[in-house]
This record gives sequence, C-alpha cells and structure tokens, in this order.
Amino acid sequence: MTLQQIKYILGVAENGSLNKAAEKLYISQPSLTSSVHDAEYELGFQIFNRSARGVTVTERGKNFVEDARVLYKNYEELLRRYTEKEHKTFSVSTLYYAFARKAFVEVVKKFSPDGYDFTFREMKAGEVIDDVASGKSELGIIYLSDANREAMLKSLEGRNVVFHHLTECNAFVYLYKTHPLAEKESISLDELSEFQFVTYDQSDLTAFFTEEVRKRRELTQSITVADRDTVLSLLKSLNGYTFLSGVLGEESDGDYIPIPLKNLEDDVSRTFELGYITPKDMRMNNISLTYIDAIRRILHIAGFSC
Repeated sequence: MTLQQIKYILGVAENGSLNKAAEKLYISQPSLTSSVHDAEYELGFQIFNRSARGVTVTERGKNFVEDARVLYKNYEELLRRYTEKEHKTFSVSTLYYAFARKAFVEVVKKFSPDGYDFTFREMKAGEVIDDVASGKSELGIIYLSDANREAMLKSLEGRNVVFHHLTECNAFVYLYKTHPLAEKESISLDELSEFQFVTYDQSDLTAFFTEEVRKRRELTQSITVADRDTVLSLLKSLNGYTFLSGVLGEESDGDYIPIPLKNLEDDVSRTFELGYITPKDMRMNNISLTYIDAIRRILHIAGFSC
C-alpha cells in the first residue's frame, strides 16, 4: 500500500462520498474507486460500506482510518521538516541586565535581514539555567559568587550546561534617589536594618550572604514580587532597598542610585563573576558569537575588564 492510497482513503472517510473526495483530491472518481479497492484487497478487509447514499466506514475500517491518519500526519511532518527552508531562531535568557538588552538590540538590527525570529527573556537565575538546559535559549547570562558557586556549578554540571567567564564586579545596595541613605559613599547592613528589603528572587540572597548572616540581620523578612518594575516602584514608595550583583543597569534613568555594599565582619568577599552559559559541547554559531562580542564591547566601554 502506498502513501497516496492512504491519502485517498482518508479523503473518502472525511467526505463520506467517493465523488466529493475525488473532486477535492483532483482525481477521477473511477481512479479513486479503483485505488481504494486495491488497498482493501491488499489489507484483506473492507474499509468502506458503499450504498446509493454514499460510503460509510466499517467497524474495522474505523481503526484503520484512525491509525492511518496518525501515520499520514507523521509523514507530512517529516516532509515539512526536511523540505522546507530551515527556520532560523535566536533566543537569550538572562538576569535583569541592561547591557544584555542593549547587546540583543544590536544583534537584532544586524541579523533581522537574514530572517531570524528573536526571543529575549529576563528571569530568575534558576529559570535561565532551565531555558538553556532545555534548549529554549542558545545561551544565558548569570553570575557566580563565593556563596553560591559550588551549588551553581554542580547544578550546571547536572544539566550539561557550562559557565563561561565574562568579568568580575562588586555588590551594591540599590535605592531611590530620595532615600535617607542615598548620599552615603557605602552602606552596611546595620544601616539598612530599619528599611524594607525588596526582591524579585529570594534565592539571590544566598549569593550575597550566608544563612547565619541572613538570619542575624533579619534579611529573611522581605517583600518578594514578580518583576523588576514592581521592585523599583516599592523602592520609591517605601524607602526600600535591594541588592544588585554585577554590572549596573540603565533602567532607572538616574532616579535609582547604586551604592557599594560594605564588607561584613565575616570578611566574606562581595565580588561576583559575571558570565554566560551554554549547553555542554555546543559549538556557538555566528549570531551567538556576535552577541557575546557585543556584550564584551559594552562592558569594556563601561570600564570592566573582559
């Protein structure tokens, strides 16, 4: 039995008439009838009952038509996959970094004429890793710290994802410009104790502070929201604060101020390693390399060594 015969049988079953099916399949009615008869002979049972009012599917024919529909759909998908022009996509998942957005815009402008579909996702670190590990994104932008490095690298290895170094940066307290501490050159956790901590990702705290420090400084008491815009709104309305790791963004247009976070008495470093992640053993294509080059250039202009 040929795929063409299966197509004819599905057409007859759908239309309930040899004449209508022949018209839609662009074949003569006698040729269609002959082809269906040949298929039934080969199978050894009738697929259709014929009458003056048309054709109906037999009980055994119903099972055959159901299986044949699945088979033909798979055939069409196989044909589409290997005969259509390859569909080009480029996707990036990242923490909330302005430099990542800026580099992405450059890539879109350069590669749009090549027919790419582009996706840019800003999300939490765990979600960035999930996207890269599952193939939703070609690469992701995250950071490592002394506090989270061991756990993060273990998680990456378990997902067959690799971290690539970009640069190092320090930790900052992020405030609205009218905050009482906005004029200080640096800020300690003790100075923040009377203000409300706001975050969109509680897990970020594990990258800044040990569990002992978090409990001692009551950093476990916080407002957790779903997105960056809400964080900024609460910093302004509540005299709240949040922590930033890595390269500072441009989201605030000068209304929000980054101030260095003082090292604690535990003498733990507040240096973060910014980098990008890719699937293990993946060879980066031209558009991915162009994106990383754009990031390196932007960071270099901002004064970071890459």
